[in-house]
Amino acid sequence: MEATGSSISPPSSPEPEHKKAPPLFVTPVVKDDEGRKIKRTMRTTDRLQDLIDFYYAMVPTVPPGKGVFRYRGKRVDGERTPADCKMEDGDQIDFFPEMKPSMFISLELRDPEGHSFTRTVRRSDRMQDLIDYYYAIVPDPMESRFIFDSRLIRGEETPMNLEMEEGDVIVVVHCFPLRPQRNLSGMSMSTFLDYLS
Repeated sequence: MEATGSSISPPSSPEPEHKKAPPLFVTPVVKDDEGRKIKRTMRTTDRLQDLIDFYYAMVPTVPPGKGVFRYRGKRVDGERTPADCKMEDGDQIDFFPEMKPSMFISLELRDPEGHSFTRTVRRSDRMQDLIDYYYAIVPDPMESRFIFDSRLIRGEETPMNLEMEEGDVIVVVHCFPLRPQRNLSGMSMSTFLDYLS
């Protein structure tokens, strides 16, 4: 039998894909805590510092250099560009006029056995709460002293009084009372070490 007149055409080559050229301009939006939205079209190769400076010029009630600009949860580096950050039109940069210290702070206790315990407390909590936490969590705890910034911590002190920052470390030193007890609260580190020897 003879084939009928259907012809088979060679496979067609796919159309060449045109890569979309990166945009030359972008319009990010700076939004602050008072709901102001400041927009500025800029080249994608401009430094973000230009946008930061523009915000300060538009909102004279905010002193230049005060506050924090954040994009996608990260602090904005003024030396980077919108292209570096892959910004698109309408992307929002949040401005916070002032970073207030958190009411809470996480502190770490380290003991001689190499244990590390982290606990979040309020800045106004008594340090005795943290000391009691250590004694409650450690099996068979020894009598210990708690040292921060080369000085003994007293139970009635607070993280605020001690000017503690997030992640500060408190060193736990075990005591071996070989002599009559002495009030060690507020004793300097050198006096304490002399007392132990």
